[in-house]
Amino acid sequence: MCGIFGHINPRGSDRALVERMARRLAHRGPDGYGIHAEGMLAFGAGRLAIIDLSAPAGPIFNEDGSVGVAFNGEIYNYRDLRTELEGAGHVFRTKTDTEVIVHGYEQWGRDVLSRLRGMFALALWEQANQRLLLARDRAGEKPLYYWQQGDDFLFASELKALLEHPGLALKLDPQAVTHYMILGYVPSPGTILEGVRKLEPGSWLTLESGRIQAGTYWQAEMDTIGTPLPYPEAVRQVRAELERAIESRMVSDVPVGAFLSGGIDSTAVAAIMTRVLGSPLNTFTVGFDTATNNAVIDQKFNNDLRFAEMAAQQYGTQHHAVLWRDTPALATLLPKLVYSMDEPLMQPAIVQTALVSGLARLHGIPVLLTGDGGDELFCGYTHFRTDWIVERYLRLPALLRDSVLNPVLEALPDRSGRLRTLARKSRDTDPTRRYLSWKRMMSFEHLAELTGNPVNNAYDTVNRVLLPLLSRPNTKYFTDRLAFVQLASWIADESNMRVDKMTMAMSIESRAPMLDHDFMALALRLPLGYKIRGSDFKLVLKDAVADLLPEPILKRPKWGFLSPMSHWLRTTLRPLVDQYLSAAYVREVGLFKPDIVSRIVREHMDKDDYHFSEVWSLLMLHLWHATMIDGTCDPGAPITPEELVQSLTVQPTGGAFALHK
Repeated sequence: MCGIFGHINPRGSDRALVERMARRLAHRGPDGYGIHAEGMLAFGAGRLAIIDLSAPAGPIFNEDGSVGVAFNGEIYNYRDLRTELEGAGHVFRTKTDTEVIVHGYEQWGRDVLSRLRGMFALALWEQANQRLLLARDRAGEKPLYYWQQGDDFLFASELKALLEHPGLALKLDPQAVTHYMILGYVPSPGTILEGVRKLEPGSWLTLESGRIQAGTYWQAEMDTIGTPLPYPEAVRQVRAELERAIESRMVSDVPVGAFLSGGIDSTAVAAIMTRVLGSPLNTFTVGFDTATNNAVIDQKFNNDLRFAEMAAQQYGTQHHAVLWRDTPALATLLPKLVYSMDEPLMQPAIVQTALVSGLARLHGIPVLLTGDGGDELFCGYTHFRTDWIVERYLRLPALLRDSVLNPVLEALPDRSGRLRTLARKSRDTDPTRRYLSWKRMMSFEHLAELTGNPVNNAYDTVNRVLLPLLSRPNTKYFTDRLAFVQLASWIADESNMRVDKMTMAMSIESRAPMLDHDFMALALRLPLGYKIRGSDFKLVLKDAVADLLPEPILKRPKWGFLSPMSHWLRTTLRPLVDQYLSAAYVREVGLFKPDIVSRIVREHMDKDDYHFSEVWSLLMLHLWHATMIDGTCDPGAPITPEELVQSLTVQPTGGAFALHK
């Protein structure tokens, strides 16, 4: 099951409302939905059939109907749990992983959550106590929204389903807007709308007699103090845990494929999947039709294509690649994707994620494994290595740095920008500001100029979220804290949200082996020196999979999921910019000063200054507002895989690896 929804009211639930919620989430359950309505509760689930294809859609109950669950996700250890529960006398009527949750709750109560290995959002109803239990998986792979007003309580896998209730006010949360503009996403438990919440990863919530209680059953913890595992043993355990996590996520009654970027993480996943399958694996990649023979441009935007082709050739996969072309259709399809996202996200990769997912759906592969989480767990991004240099620089006496070294470094010519950056970064002694010096979408000063609010207002809002996370790890090094926050917050509320919403929009289920909670726990115990050494990165992971990966992939530099979007803002997407960042529309929405927005847009469009992050963030927020709040942009019918792939892409010629080597 891939979409859940429900309504509780002690005076009687509204089945018609829940029917509308089900239809709003039809893309998550293309194989139908089922609703159970009785008394104060009406709830249901849509079905994307992955396990036990004959099972019905909708909630599943125990034998006497006293406990039922609506479930979104997959439980990878359900067979072991089923054997244990059958041994305890429980009788099963289906072969689904969903039914394991029902009988597991009967046997262990809320402790069943700690026994589940998987990704999930669930709603469990206990008839005797008239109690609802909501829960979300440990890494936050599956979203779960809820809203309470008076006697009404709603929950759903996507925010848009809650909007079917006429009493839900479409009012933006000012703090959420600040989070979005600075971080690029809205951290849980907040959402972009006032009054609507999303359950945090590893958390549960109960509703009984109108009262909410909440807690956590799991939390990511980093502890690198003490005697570490010997390095060879760390390498062995990383490999063993990764193999176990991947093999467990291949449990399915339908074909399973893989995202393949040609990076270390996705290539390692594909390599191990190929060994498990014993037959050709379907892999999927998207690149860019740059309409040029310029090797520099192809190198910038199509690195993934050629490395993915290399990996596909090595493992003999059935490889599918398309090129995203510059076409006016993007301006028509982007509002549909923004609507599908539920909340505004700054990350332009929403389009690539949707394209790869649509491509897989067209080839009959409804389940895809990803390499998500590897960069955060093993310090794969360049800024981790640079921060580690800052860390060592900060060990020098402060008087020497501030009085002698920093003035010298800051006076160096432009070609020594990295050294000048080192001097500047070493002055960021505030943890939140140091974190944001690497991961912000916009500075506090720039946001203050846009809003007219004091700089400290935005700082205080973001600091309340980041500082507790930065303080949690037991480690000597800020670089560890930087990676931990990205795992605990960015992965859960940006990356996972983007991947879930975009894959589900294409009726695809994504699974992330590196977000397995035991794999994460192992990685979070390893010292920083096992991950970064000099200019090298992901050392322990690379050594764990060195026998599987082609040497050029092991040695390739980290390369982001880049796109020509900055250029396309000036061309293909210019009509959207002109309409939704116009002074008139910005004034109508009322969040930012129209003259400041117009100046930022003009400077970027005229190439007088580079403001891509600012312009894209503003466009995504205002386009979201137009599709979800004021209705000035009608996204039209839900997007389909055929429409997306056929409108935006062309097939590569000559093989992706034939691009400039």
